Amino acid sequence: MKKIFTSALCLSALYFGTADAQQWKTIAFGQSTDLNFASLIKPEKVGTNNAWIAGQSSFLIPNQPYQLPADFYLESRGGKIANSHDGMVVFYTQLPVNQTFTLESDVTLEQIGPEVDGKTPAAQEAVGLFVRDTIGVARSDPQPAGYEEFPNASNVIMNALITQNKKNDNLVKVTALVRDGVKKAWGNEGISINKDDYVQNVNYVEVKNMHLTLTRTADQFILAMKDNASGVVNKWQMNDYQGFMNQQDNANIYVGFFASRNAKVEFKNSALILGDERVNYSQLPEKPPVTVDIKPTLTLASPLKVYHKNYTLQLFPNTSGTVFVKEINKTFTAKVGELLQITTELSQGANTFTVEFKDQNKTNSQTFTVNLDKSTIENLSHIVVSPTGKSHNQGTKRSPVDLQTAINSVEPNGVIYLMDGYYNGVTITPTLSGLPGKLKTIEAINKHKAIFINETFNLDGYYWSIKQVIFDGNIDDKDNQPAYLRIAGSHNIIDQVITRNNSDTGLAISAKSKNRLFWPSYNLVLNSDSYNNMDKSGKNADGFAAKLGVGKGNVFRGCIAHNNTDDGFDLYNKIEDGPNEPVLIDSSITYSNGFPFSKPNIAKGSIGNGFKLGAEGQPVNHRIINSIALNNNMDGFTDNFNTGSYTISNNIAINSARYNYILRANPYTFLNPVVTFEHNYSIRDSWQSVIKDSLGPQVVVKDFQSVTRDALWKDDIKFTITRDQNGNIVLPPELKTLIDQHLVN
Repeated sequence: MKKIFTSALCLSALYFGTADAQQWKTIAFGQSTDLNFASLIKPEKVGTNNAWIAGQSSFLIPNQPYQLPADFYLESRGGKIANSHDGMVVFYTQLPVNQTFTLESDVTLEQIGPEVDGKTPAAQEAVGLFVRDTIGVARSDPQPAGYEEFPNASNVIMNALITQNKKNDNLVKVTALVRDGVKKAWGNEGISINKDDYVQNVNYVEVKNMHLTLTRTADQFILAMKDNASGVVNKWQMNDYQGFMNQQDNANIYVGFFASRNAKVEFKNSALILGDERVNYSQLPEKPPVTVDIKPTLTLASPLKVYHKNYTLQLFPNTSGTVFVKEINKTFTAKVGELLQITTELSQGANTFTVEFKDQNKTNSQTFTVNLDKSTIENLSHIVVSPTGKSHNQGTKRSPVDLQTAINSVEPNGVIYLMDGYYNGVTITPTLSGLPGKLKTIEAINKHKAIFINETFNLDGYYWSIKQVIFDGNIDDKDNQPAYLRIAGSHNIIDQVITRNNSDTGLAISAKSKNRLFWPSYNLVLNSDSYNNMDKSGKNADGFAAKLGVGKGNVFRGCIAHNNTDDGFDLYNKIEDGPNEPVLIDSSITYSNGFPFSKPNIAKGSIGNGFKLGAEGQPVNHRIINSIALNNNMDGFTDNFNTGSYTISNNIAINSARYNYILRANPYTFLNPVVTFEHNYSIRDSWQSVIKDSLGPQVVVKDFQSVTRDALWKDDIKFTITRDQNGNIVLPPELKTLIDQHLVN
C-alpha cells in the first residue's frame, strides 16, 4: 500500500510531485445549500457551506486544487441527506473507478442540529467520509438572493455521523449509508437507500475524538469507527457488486469528506492510502435482481351491487392480454392501463362472472359476483340527498336519502343532488366508478350551499363529476381540519368547487400507489377556488396540487388559488417516484399566497409561490398558459428545479416578493432542454431594490416585457377578482385591458 499523508500544510495552486499526489477540491452542491435555506439557521449563518484550514480565517476556494491538509474544518448550515439525493459541502479527490483505497481521519464533531430556539434535528444532518460515483455541480457563487440549488443524486457509500433522533440531546449514530440504483443525476425510479446504524447513542460532546475509516478492497467496502479515548473499534462491511460505483461515471469515483445541514466538524491526521489491487467489475457478482412476479390481474371498476339489469362490467388490467368471460362465452382484448368495458344483462340476485386473463406467460382466473337488487330509491338517475337523509327513503326532496346510499346506488349518467347543509367527507372507491361518456355526478342544488366537513373526501373512482360544493376545514373558527379533496382516480371533472380553510392542500391530485398504472390521469379541475388552507406548521398547505404520482392528461382551467400558507399551485415531484406526467394549467390565477388570513404579517419573501412547476430535478414538460400570478410572497412562476422542456406562455406576473419569473439555468445540459417562454409580462410597482427575473440559457424567450405599473395605469388599483354566474373569472378592467391589448394567444 502507498500512503499519502500530510503533516504540514501545502496550498499549491497546481499539483505536482509524485504520481501518487492527489488534487483535492472543495465545493458545496445540492438542494438547500443556497441562501434561501434559512428557516433552521441563525441569520449570520445563512449560506454557510465552507471549508477552511485550522487556524486560518479565509475559506478554501471552490474548485481550486489543494493537497490534503493536516487539520481542516467543514461547516454546512444547509444541504440535506435525503433518501434519493444530497446537499452538502465536500472536500474530495477523484480516483479511477477501479481504485482500491483506505480513507481515514480523526473526527471531532463540534456542532450538529439546529441552533435556533425551538427547532429540532430532522435526521438529515450528517458528517463523515464518502465515496460517490458522481460529484455535484458547485452552487452558484456569488449566489443571487432567492436562488435555490438543484438536487444531486448519486450512488454513494458513507461512513457518517447522523443525528440520532429529533431531539437536541447531542446524540449521533455512526451509520453505514448506502444509496443504490441511481442512474441519472437528477434521480429516477428504483433508487434505494439503506442506513445501518452500527454504533448508536454516541454523545459527541463527551466522545470528542473518533477515528473514522472507509476502506475499499477488490471486492468489499469496510467501514470502521474507533473511539480514540477508549480504543473500542466497531466495524461494518458489505460486498461490492457490478454496477454499484460505476453506474453514472464508469471512469471515476469521488472520495472525500462531507458535512450537511447544520453541522461543523474538524478532520485531523487524515490520510488517503491507495491500494495496489484493482477492482475487476467483470469478476464481481451481480446484484441479485429484484424479481417482480407480474400476475395478470383485473381490478374491478364497477359496482358489486346494482339496481338495473343493464350492466357494464368494467375491469382495469395490469398487463396486456386476452380476457375470456365464461358466462357469456366471449373473449376480449385487454390493453395495459386501459379500462375494459363488457356490457351484459343481469338476472335478479347474484350474477357470477368467471374471467380468465391471459398474457404471454401466465394465466389468472378471477371471479366477480354482482348482485342485482331492488332499491327503495324512486329514480336512480336523480337522487336527492340531505344531511339527515335515511337509507330506506325514496331519494326525493320530500324523502331524501343519505349520501353514502346515493353514491352506492346512482347509475352511470345519474346525478346526486345535495340539499343545503353539512356533510362528512366520504371515499368513492374504484368499484363505484361511472362509465366513459356517462359520468356519475354529485351536485349542490343551491350553489355552494352543500359543504363537506370533518373528513377527507377521497375520489378514488373513475368517471365522476363533482359540482358547486365546498370542502371547508374550519366552520367553527378553531384549528383547520382535513376536509380537503383528494383525487387518486381518473377521468373525473371537478367544476366550480371551493376548497378552503383546510389543514393541508385544498385540492390535490395524487397517487395512492407506487405503480404508475394507477396514477390519476385525465382529471379536469374547472373554474374552482382554493384559499386560506394552512397546516399547523405553516409551511405545507397549498391551494391546488398535482404531485407525488401524477398520470397523463390532468388539467386545471379557470382556477383561482389565493391566501394559502404555501403555494397557489404545486406540481411537486418526489425523486424516487420518477417523473410525473405533464400537467396543463390554463387561464388560472394565483394571488397573495404565503399570507393566510390568520397570519397576514408573514416575513416578505419567506414562503408562498404562485405557480410552482414541481419536478425536484426531474424533467417534466408542464404547460402554464394564459395565467396570472399576483402579489405572491415568494416567486410568481418558479421552475422548482424542473429540468425538462416545459412551456410558460401568455402569462402575467405582478409584484412577487422575490422573482416574478425564476427559471434557473439547467445544470443537466446533456438533456438539451428547451423551455418555451413566449408572450409573458413581468410587472412591478417599481424595479428599484427588486430581484430581477432569472431566465436560464435553456429558456427561449419571445416577446417578453418587463414594465412598471405607471406604464400601464395611473390610479391606485385594488384588484378584485370575481366570477360570473357560470363560474368564469371576471378580471378588473385594468388587467382585462392589458390582456386584450398585449397578450396574443
